[in-house]
Amino acid sequence: MTTAPSAPLAVIVTKADGNVTRIGPIPTPDVAEAIHASLSRPTTIPEQAAATAEVVRFVPEQPHLPLLDAEIETVVELIDHPEQGVEAPYPNLWDRLVAQHGLETADALFKAALTARQSCRKATHEAAGPNTARAQADARFDHALRELLTENTGPGGISPAALDATLANIRRLADAWAQERRHPGSEA
Repeated sequence: MTTAPSAPLAVIVTKADGNVTRIGPIPTPDVAEAIHASLSRPTTIPEQAAATAEVVRFVPEQPHLPLLDAEIETVVELIDHPEQGVEAPYPNLWDRLVAQHGLETADALFKAALTARQSCRKATHEAAGPNTARAQADARFDHALRELLTENTGPGGISPAALDATLANIRRLADAWAQERRHPGSEA
């Protein structure tokens, strides 16, 4: 194929079922050839082995998957994407990263992205889950306690019997509140 050096290129992958995936624009022929070589290398993976790849001129009117940055955030963002993620059909996120950046870089990016994603999920769960549930439990406890004290307090104050009943109810509410804090998913 003869193209002007400044003409953007694309790699088109045609799968056995006839579906086509276009990747581009690719700025230089050497990058396009490296991606082509990786996506068309001999393999025992049936889906990849049955596919063909070719370098062509980029046609902006056609849908293309973009080149991927070698950034952890890019991998985290796309890892579960239905059309580009690791479970997507060939060429998926892994195949494209290997084709563009090599096996060593792709492997390092995936390991770092999985670690970052796990840390983010854990932090989000710890920050939002229990703390939000605890804050909600605290608010419900305060509201219930105020209602209870208002019910049993008249214009002249609180009677000894009412105070005993109020304290018993406060203990009951406190126990329920403490139980809810230990098990944030349960609603009273």
